[in-house]
Amino acid sequence: MDDLEGLNEISALMTQGIEIDALFSKAFLKIQEHLPSLSIGALFLFSEERGTLELASSFQLPPEAIHPFQKNAPQLGSEVIEPVGKSGNAFFQDPQSDPGSFGASSEASPPLSDKGLFCGAVPLRYNRKVLGVFAFGPVRSGRLTPREQKWLQAVGDQMGLALERIRLQGVYLRREKEALALFHLSQAATSSLSIDAVVKIILNHVAEITDSEAIWIMLYNPTQRLLEMVAARGLSEQVPLNALILRPGQGILGEVFQREKPIVVPDMGKDPRLVYRDEAALCGITSLIGIPLMVKGKAIGVLSLFSPRSVEAGQIHQERLDFLTTVASQVAIAIDNAKLYQDLEQKVTELRRLQGQLIQTEKLSAIGELVSGVAHEINNPLTSVIGFTQLLLETTTNPRDRDFLEKIFSEAMSCSEIIRNLLTFARRHPAEKSFNNVNDLLRRALELKLYQLETDGIEVVERLSDAIPPAWVDPHQMQQVFFNIIHNAHQALLEKKKLSAGPLCLTLSSTLSNGNVSVSFHDTGTGILPEVLPKIFEPFFSTKEVGVGTGLGLSISYGIVKEHGGEILIENLYGQGVTFIVTFPLNEPEEGKKSGRSDRPGAYVGKKILIVDDTESVLEMCSYLLRAEGFHVDAVGSGQAALEHLRLGRYDLVLINAGLPGLPGPLFHDLILKEHPAVAERLLFLYEEGIDPEARRLLEERNQTLLAKPFGMIALKEAVYRSLTTSLKA
Repeated sequence: MDDLEGLNEISALMTQGIEIDALFSKAFLKIQEHLPSLSIGALFLFSEERGTLELASSFQLPPEAIHPFQKNAPQLGSEVIEPVGKSGNAFFQDPQSDPGSFGASSEASPPLSDKGLFCGAVPLRYNRKVLGVFAFGPVRSGRLTPREQKWLQAVGDQMGLALERIRLQGVYLRREKEALALFHLSQAATSSLSIDAVVKIILNHVAEITDSEAIWIMLYNPTQRLLEMVAARGLSEQVPLNALILRPGQGILGEVFQREKPIVVPDMGKDPRLVYRDEAALCGITSLIGIPLMVKGKAIGVLSLFSPRSVEAGQIHQERLDFLTTVASQVAIAIDNAKLYQDLEQKVTELRRLQGQLIQTEKLSAIGELVSGVAHEINNPLTSVIGFTQLLLETTTNPRDRDFLEKIFSEAMSCSEIIRNLLTFARRHPAEKSFNNVNDLLRRALELKLYQLETDGIEVVERLSDAIPPAWVDPHQMQQVFFNIIHNAHQALLEKKKLSAGPLCLTLSSTLSNGNVSVSFHDTGTGILPEVLPKIFEPFFSTKEVGVGTGLGLSISYGIVKEHGGEILIENLYGQGVTFIVTFPLNEPEEGKKSGRSDRPGAYVGKKILIVDDTESVLEMCSYLLRAEGFHVDAVGSGQAALEHLRLGRYDLVLINAGLPGLPGPLFHDLILKEHPAVAERLLFLYEEGIDPEARRLLEERNQTLLAKPFGMIALKEAVYRSLTTSLKA
């Protein structure tokens, strides 16, 4: 009854908790109550990873005896503990067969074997499986009776049952903890759709779940065909993140990616596959578990766990590896979702950009049509105003009248320039290039803003090179580019003046390098926001307040420079200023070097010219100017009338409006080729900028001479003499 009562108490005690040390101490005290002769005890459990017996807990075991067991357990336990663990049979020492084994003082030197330390040992069994060994001793006098031996074996069975319960409870708690950890990982990974945020969240959670000192996440870049480091925890600051790259199959992690299977490396220092050996040493990591990140059966990267606690003695339990693979699967899904969202966001952004461009294109098209109509209504009367004004200037001697006429001429030319600018914006005005001094164009653009710049306290510094030869550019368009950039710099400097004190300076520079002209505009303003920088050349985009600016200046400038074969570069230092650099080629054609006419105007006196235009004032002005030059001139108002005149007589030159109603320039040219082929080389087409650009393109392709309205007296004379020279030589 005493034996059963003691066994029942030990059994009840073993169900109270899962801490093996506390349980064993309480259980051994109960054993001592039943068997006072036992003074020491030790509990040895099998390690599933190593397959060896290891000291798990002890009671009153001398420190000098504990140490050898911890250091070299299999050898020291080879006489008692190991045989009991392997056979599953209890061992009880007979004092008769080994006199002197018992009674040794506890203060004596540590025994050389477990046989001299323990008087017996019983297996800890559950369901015929040996889970460990319970060793005890020594008996001070006599020996254990058969009843006591049987009772100790029953105690071993109770301990085995308790250990299995503890193991199962531990497995349950661990799996519960792992399931909760996976849930938290999944929840955290889906809390953000930014891939940068996701990988940072993943690093923290995976480190906690896997007890790893360092974690790397490498993703495969299909464009570069490389594994690139995207996030790391526990990486030394001396190791740059972007320097760690691998090819598929290269090193341990490259092999994990290529094989799509986990690899466990207990000692990285001894593995010849290790690529970044010095980096690993800097981070103080020794062991590694590499797990592929799999999505839809395909690896997208590698999750690397360094120095994880689950790698012991070079092995890892399959159950633990399966759990880590599940973690990697959650990581892969979270990263893939973030990448899919990022790709979708980029496509949506691109779609919005294209929609915006389409809207702007439609706006520009509508404005272009409006501008073309305005140009058509203004250019014809403006041509007459300019021409007649110049005629009067040649004949008037009254100073006051000349002053008034010069003002009329100047204002008319200003109107002409406005029309040109509008057509430039609508992209319907072709560049009319000639050789021009770039520095002069820059200074003229600066003069328009110089008073305002000086009034606002802005210092202007000029660093213009005199070594730049004349460039082949449209002077009006290039001056407009310079003015727009100077205007923007002025606005930026005013913003800085409002926000803070500091030097306000605009520096203009010009240089020549490898046949290209570079004109730079550096201001010490606030600079351009990084997110704004990609949009500054978009039409109608403006950072200014509503009503201040149209958002067209830089867009127009960009188009003009592109038409000149150049580009506009930006060097932006946000908060410190910005530099716009306009570059374009000198582009000096061989024919451009020729100047003047090969023949003098007097050589063409008496030549017959036919003028065809549906605007009476233009006919009158052109007729008067050319008759004054000594030409015989006939003027008609329609294409049909022109054809009738050509059937009746010969003309040395035909000036004809390319936009005549019912008979546009290309159609008239076709009829001339058919009926009067010799006249095809004697045509000078007058055209209005922006009207029927297709007709103008066809005439240019046919190498026809063109003169844009409005034009003045000098431009008309030069065009006529140039056409006569070409046609007569042909």
